[in-house]
Amino acid sequence: MDMNGWQSGHQVAYGCGAWERARHQARLLVAWYDERDHGLGTPGPRRFSADPGPRVKWPWGSARHDTLGLLLWRAAYDPGILVDQVLLPDALRHCAEGAEPLDAGPVPEAARSAGIGVGSAASVAGIRHVLQAHVEADLPRPRPAGARLTLGYRVRESRATPDWDLGDWPTALTRARQAMGRADDLRERGTWKPTDDERSAGARIGRGLERPAPSPAASGHPAPRWLERASRLTATADTLTATAATLLGAGRDHARQDDAGRDDASPLAAVLGTTADACARLRADTEEIGRLRAAEEPCAPSDRAAWERAWELAHVPGALLEQTEETEDLVRALAVFLWVLAVR
Repeated sequence: MDMNGWQSGHQVAYGCGAWERARHQARLLVAWYDERDHGLGTPGPRRFSADPGPRVKWPWGSARHDTLGLLLWRAAYDPGILVDQVLLPDALRHCAEGAEPLDAGPVPEAARSAGIGVGSAASVAGIRHVLQAHVEADLPRPRPAGARLTLGYRVRESRATPDWDLGDWPTALTRARQAMGRADDLRERGTWKPTDDERSAGARIGRGLERPAPSPAASGHPAPRWLERASRLTATADTLTATAATLLGAGRDHARQDDAGRDDASPLAAVLGTTADACARLRADTEEIGRLRAAEEPCAPSDRAAWERAWELAHVPGALLEQTEETEDLVRALAVFLWVLAVR
């Protein structure tokens, strides 16, 4: 295998080497598992950081994410594929009884210094249940028929699953809708009187929040690809964040000028900021899938539209689609809120 070409492929797709990518993804898999206490026999939910950190030691002297990362690295190294392309069910073969210990084969130098026991038969046996939990994960809805349970697909799927810390996007949407309701209530009661700057900013943003293209069934035209939709939402997050910061700065300046004890937290800034947070939760997946698509796109597919549909089906999980659709609904609600703000 061309090791330099293999490593450069990871740099193009992920901006890092194969070992760094495998270790990063392993941390997420372990964090998801830990938050559910699968197989640990401990009653009641517990919350864990998504980054267990190097001090979390496995009984054999090495962090679990190091051992799992080495397993994923090896499952990609043997066939010469990208780490995220590893099929998780196939990767389980490294955990099977009698399998050759990982440390008996190729090991990246950084993994050798990760800790005592990384890649040993005992350490690999100890992380089998983590990998198995992801392969057998209960899902709110079935995966599409064309989806393959690769490492990248599973990480994106778990990152968009609402019932764990990193996938808690419904809470972000709820906060944004609550901020809109509070702002409406304050304006109706006269507690908040939007300034000219706030109305102008709201009108400017509202004009830019065009509805996503309708579905093919409704219009006869192709619907926008997921990547296009998600990229637009992350760009919206940047616009809302910048405008909210400007409004908060203007409010602080005004408060210093009139010295009247005015609350400088603009309700509009709160609406824009919370909506921006909800939209920004798609950023990691958008950037990742964008780079991956660029790396995997054929030079001249015979049917580009068909290739794009098949590619997205294989790389964009249903949970991520649901998150995107719900976030688009939130942005549409924001557009209505801003229209009301401009005309009243």
